[in-house]
Amino acid sequence: ASRARIDALAAKAAVAPPSSAVAGGGGGAGGAAAGRRRRPGAGVVTQFRLLLRRAWREVARSKAAITIKAVQQVMIAVIYGGIYSLSDSQASIQDRFGLLSLVAIGAGQLAIASTIRSFPKEKTIVERERSKGIYDVGPYFLSKVVAEAPLTTALSALGGVLLYPLVGLQGGMLSQKFANFLAILSLEGLASGGLGLLLGAAAPSSDAALAMFPPIIVLMIIFNGFNIAEENTPALLQFIPQVSFIRWCSEGLAVNEFSGLAFSCEGARGPCAATGEDALARVSMASTVKGAMLAQSRLVAGSYAASYAILQRNRPRFLSVLPPVIK
Repeated sequence: ASRARIDALAAKAAVAPPSSAVAGGGGGAGGAAAGRRRRPGAGVVTQFRLLLRRAWREVARSKAAITIKAVQQVMIAVIYGGIYSLSDSQASIQDRFGLLSLVAIGAGQLAIASTIRSFPKEKTIVERERSKGIYDVGPYFLSKVVAEAPLTTALSALGGVLLYPLVGLQGGMLSQKFANFLAILSLEGLASGGLGLLLGAAAPSSDAALAMFPPIIVLMIIFNGFNIAEENTPALLQFIPQVSFIRWCSEGLAVNEFSGLAFSCEGARGPCAATGEDALARVSMASTVKGAMLAQSRLVAGSYAASYAILQRNRPRFLSVLPPVIK
């Protein structure tokens, strides 16, 4: 009986016209539809609006993670405030450089670590939804950036708001110096988060992304402007200082803090740096606050553009289904 049913089905398939089969790359309209990627039914604006609403809900739902990050920022600021007490002595020059370097390293790692853990998993879900033609990568990526950027900048600035008066950095909390300090930290949060998106988009899994994270961060710390002179950088690695968000944050914070400072030469253990500009010249920092912020902005834009390009390139692809060959 089973054999008879199989023979009957084979006979029907032999006499059926090719267009009635699930067609493939050869000729009917069905074949063309099967080979094409499904397109979303909604427009780009509607996709963005709905995806932004979903992204906001995801951000608001992460109350525990947000609380932990905020507590981390508060604890770090309190620890630094208990260790550093800045003055106009020559010894405070080294203290300032060390503190600002630590602030740049810590703020950058906080933003990139959280992104690099979560995005590869989210990317898998996104690729599945895109394969069903629910939305395009453009509206999704833009909605994600718009929803998460305010939280990233707020968390980055939170530590700076607490740290600035605790350690006694230059100017008060109503000064332009303080505003520049927060802006530089916020831009570093966006730049490091953008790098996390880039690594997450390029890596096949969370484990692979986490494996890529340490060596990249180590290289950025080495070439942050304090640990090695730029002219002594190996030729193959000379691009790293230009793309290191830690370097530009450290340099921007240092230039912002030291510009306009005057130091006492009393008790100097070597040549006296009477001004902040003299101290900056010793570490070959000739940039400006505006220049450092522009470099950070370029890193943010470049990371986002590269992440989008990788996601677009990795869009779901489907094989065409060819009609059966009846002999």
